[in-house]
Amino acid sequence: MRRSFSVPLAGLLLALAAGPALAQPALAQPPTTPVPGPRDPDQPPASSPNGPQSLAHAVGDAGTGLVVVRLGPQGVPTNTILPGLGEQLPKQSVTELGLGLASAQVNTEAFLATERVVTQANPFGFAVAGRAPQTPGTLVQTAIPDNPRPVGGGLPIPETPLAKLSVLNGSVHARWDEKLGPCVSPLATAKTSLAGLQVLSALPAEVPLPAKTALIGVPDAFEASSNVRLVDLPGSTNKAVESTSTMRAVSVELAGGLKIDVVTPPTLTATATGDEQTSKITYTAPVLRVSQNGKELGTLDAAHPALDVPLLLDLVVLKLQIAGLTEKKAAFTGNGFSGFQLGATARMLDVQLLPTDKLKLPALPAALAQISLGEQIVRAAAPRGGVVCGTAQPPQTNTPQEPGGAAAPPKKAPPLAYTNAAYQSVPLFWTGAGLLLAGVVLVAALPVRGRSRARSRGVLPS
Repeated sequence: MRRSFSVPLAGLLLALAAGPALAQPALAQPPTTPVPGPRDPDQPPASSPNGPQSLAHAVGDAGTGLVVVRLGPQGVPTNTILPGLGEQLPKQSVTELGLGLASAQVNTEAFLATERVVTQANPFGFAVAGRAPQTPGTLVQTAIPDNPRPVGGGLPIPETPLAKLSVLNGSVHARWDEKLGPCVSPLATAKTSLAGLQVLSALPAEVPLPAKTALIGVPDAFEASSNVRLVDLPGSTNKAVESTSTMRAVSVELAGGLKIDVVTPPTLTATATGDEQTSKITYTAPVLRVSQNGKELGTLDAAHPALDVPLLLDLVVLKLQIAGLTEKKAAFTGNGFSGFQLGATARMLDVQLLPTDKLKLPALPAALAQISLGEQIVRAAAPRGGVVCGTAQPPQTNTPQEPGGAAAPPKKAPPLAYTNAAYQSVPLFWTGAGLLLAGVVLVAALPVRGRSRARSRGVLPS
């Protein structure tokens, strides 16, 4: 675990922590990190399996954002590198700011070992016209290797005029079994929690909000949790991929003396079994009770998803809405296995300031500002028949056979080429050492009388 200024998200399914916009999941082939190939086609691959390999194929992710502030929602077109595609995609917000982002991601098909399981708790993220740079202060834990214990701590609180926080904490846990791969519990979990929040506390003077300086306040604990795990598949020994996003909140205070009590918090789950008939999206819609100065105004639930509350002579209007559930499903083939994948997005509460839907003017954003509390996204993908928990040895190279059936003897490797004079230095060294030793032996073997005569003649030193 480490506090990182660079979040390792390359090749993962979603860049949840890179920016606050938890957009609708675009379902296609589950993306993975491209496997780098050799420059020469005749060269061997970059790496080969070593030791027992996990048989499990599983891809899943869950992301949850406590608060997402959008200025000028749906105000600018989406830029793409493909001509004409931007006109088919939803428009982006002019500016976005996300607080308390938690994401859990599992990808057994990732080429890099550190991308198999990634859990993150982000203090904040921002995007301008859909472009979201990486943000510092992220709490990250990855696997491989395995992490027996989670890591948590306080996250740095950003200084911004759009939101003020008092306490922001995060917790991350990423697991991986050496033999069974993702077949371990818990697998990937990330949480963020805050206590004390004010959103849009510095509004322009043209927007009068009586009785409160901030548009939204959260006085009590507010928690976001993202979790990916493998669950039992009914009638089979294999597993299903389950991605879950949950919210925990008590109450929310709005400008004008409004109070929203969270009767039932939302839970969004995607379960992929590999089969379209048994894969499903499960959503527990939130139930919110709205009151103003002690007088109950109504209840927001699945049957009554929207409520307009005038704040100042019907000129300043807050539009409260439980964002509708959006689902996408698709079959896929490739990356070594085929199966089924599905995903969904939801938001616990949308608060729109000065909505423009009644103006009937073209090219206007949906509202002056939009704050989403409890933004959730999940996605899961599994092979046909479910995830297999087990290991297998990597294939070994077949030994060529001789005509008689016996294995051919291994070929002798050719000698290495001589590239410099260093190869000659070793024999020269030992030849000189041998000659020196022979001279010492000859001198020592001469008789004493012979050596005395040699000294007298000046042959040997005295």
